[in-house]
Amino acid sequence: MISSPRPLREKVLSSVLFFLTALSTTFAGALLAGKDPLASPADFWSGLPYSLTLLFILSAHEAGHFFMARHHGVDSPLPWFIPAPTLVGTFGALIRLPRLPGSRLALFDIGLAGPVAGLVPSILALAAGIEMSSVVGVDPGSGKGMILGESLLFKGVEWIFGVENGPGQTLLLSPVGFAGWVGLLVTALNLLPVAQLDGGHISYALFGKRARYVSWGLILAMGALGAWGWKGWWIFGGLILLLGPVHPDPRESAESEEDLPLSRKIWGVLAAIILCLVFVPDPLRPAG
Repeated sequence: MISSPRPLREKVLSSVLFFLTALSTTFAGALLAGKDPLASPADFWSGLPYSLTLLFILSAHEAGHFFMARHHGVDSPLPWFIPAPTLVGTFGALIRLPRLPGSRLALFDIGLAGPVAGLVPSILALAAGIEMSSVVGVDPGSGKGMILGESLLFKGVEWIFGVENGPGQTLLLSPVGFAGWVGLLVTALNLLPVAQLDGGHISYALFGKRARYVSWGLILAMGALGAWGWKGWWIFGGLILLLGPVHPDPRESAESEEDLPLSRKIWGVLAAIILCLVFVPDPLRPAG
């Protein structure tokens, strides 16, 4: 199937959402840089390093999905970037396929392409951002700011590029470094093997209808993680339940019953390893 030209309405909507997300992430970036764009509009532009870095990471992720879909002849709409008045300035971006491919191979490749494409610039941004960061003293009783959860990959990049922290010190991550951290978090959330997340596509391509057991097990794990620490897992798990916790069955075709080649099974193992490296059970917690 050849992808059809995108309708003008879709192009306009995608462009408007991207523009609004650029504004919201630049505003968030200015706040991260210690500026107040409401008090001084000129300070708004100080958020560009964060905004441009994060938008590049998100764009790379969605481009991976888009071009892999085109490679398999799957009709793919343009991505939607979601602006949000949050610490990061966005709820991310998404491409919702109007119809799932019948080929398990195509489903696997499309699901994996986004996280892999977004992971590389996330690591580069994190490395560059850590180089631009500074070590500061922390008053344990101040209770100011947020402490970012550190994945295994984050710890590795910090060990290579960071400055060693002394007692009572912490790394104050630069806006570019924070964009890299957000990129790793986005990769981790998308690789979770549940519902229609990228990891859900990968899981279904590997296990077929048995993937539903993986989905339900992960939702229960989110509930436990929310009770143990970060309450955001309850919100995230609730959204998944609302949107549908089980991956829908693709349209029936001869390819839908074919087994994946060994190369994709190896990539499936690598995807699980990447998830372990970027996953963090407690992404945010108050300082102090």
